[in-house]
Amino acid sequence: MNVSGNGAPSEGEPLKKHDSTDSTSVAQARGRRWYYWRLLAMVIGILLLVGAIVMVALQRDTIASAFQAMAQPQPGPILLLIASMLATIFVTGVQFNLLLSRHRLPMLEMQGLIAGSALLNFLPLKAGLLGRITYHQVVNGIRPLETVQAMLLARGSGLVVIGFTALALFLRDLADGPLWAYALLPAVVPGWFLMARFTRITALVVILKYGDLLLMAIRYYCAFMLMGETIGFDVCMGLACIGMLAGAIPFLTGGLGLREWLVGWFTTILVVMPGALELGLLADLINRGIELAVLIPVGGVSILWLRPRFVRSLKEAQARQQAELASVSQPRSPDP
Repeated sequence: MNVSGNGAPSEGEPLKKHDSTDSTSVAQARGRRWYYWRLLAMVIGILLLVGAIVMVALQRDTIASAFQAMAQPQPGPILLLIASMLATIFVTGVQFNLLLSRHRLPMLEMQGLIAGSALLNFLPLKAGLLGRITYHQVVNGIRPLETVQAMLLARGSGLVVIGFTALALFLRDLADGPLWAYALLPAVVPGWFLMARFTRITALVVILKYGDLLLMAIRYYCAFMLMGETIGFDVCMGLACIGMLAGAIPFLTGGLGLREWLVGWFTTILVVMPGALELGLLADLINRGIELAVLIPVGGVSILWLRPRFVRSLKEAQARQQAELASVSQPRSPDP
């Protein structure tokens, strides 16, 4: 304690303690607000998802032909749905291997981590995202801020791809021409940046993110095929833009609930057919079901595989911390 000239305690130390207490309480209040916002977003997402399911069920007669086609599904679209979802996991893993390339993480480990965290993200409050940050910190020694930066770069790359794809579809609508020529635009533009060394990784991530969007478009195309509806692949690319944009919303896991309604609404804009809203909702519900059908086994096995490594690394880190504390707390030998 600091003492003033008249023997009374100085005001400096109590003021410092007061400031520290205030900053801690402010941080805790912000954390609680963030938690409540995420909880509210999760509840809203679930309500929107339930609303989409109820809407499709109530309008069953309007899209009766779609349910009839789904009662006798063709194996081809189903296999392509599963394969494209597996490819999406792989492409996402490669993106994060590139973004964290200086740590030289094993490819298979990153693939398992992406699959496991994607599955856990269906739990409340994005458990998979927090789990991936914690895993990298404990097992690979990567600072949480660096992992968050990689995630933000991946999300930013997705927004860039959405913009390029929307521009390509808009130009095709104006000038007409083969879809493949305009579909090359979102890959060719970042391809120019591959030549410069300092932009090469970013350009590769953007190109891979475009591959992710095309895989999502393939899933929408297959979903409409299962319903006995044939729509153009350009429409599926537009729906994939909307789906990826909804998935970029931070509070909702994969745009849960919101993505279904946005895809349904844009289907009514892009396609002229009876029951377009219900067919769009059903197409995205099929995609959501395929995501879960693939992630439950693949992500579940990945979690079981990575968990022992995480537990072992956590115990080693705790042991090192205890050893450091013990060495600091040992009494120093008196000087002779």
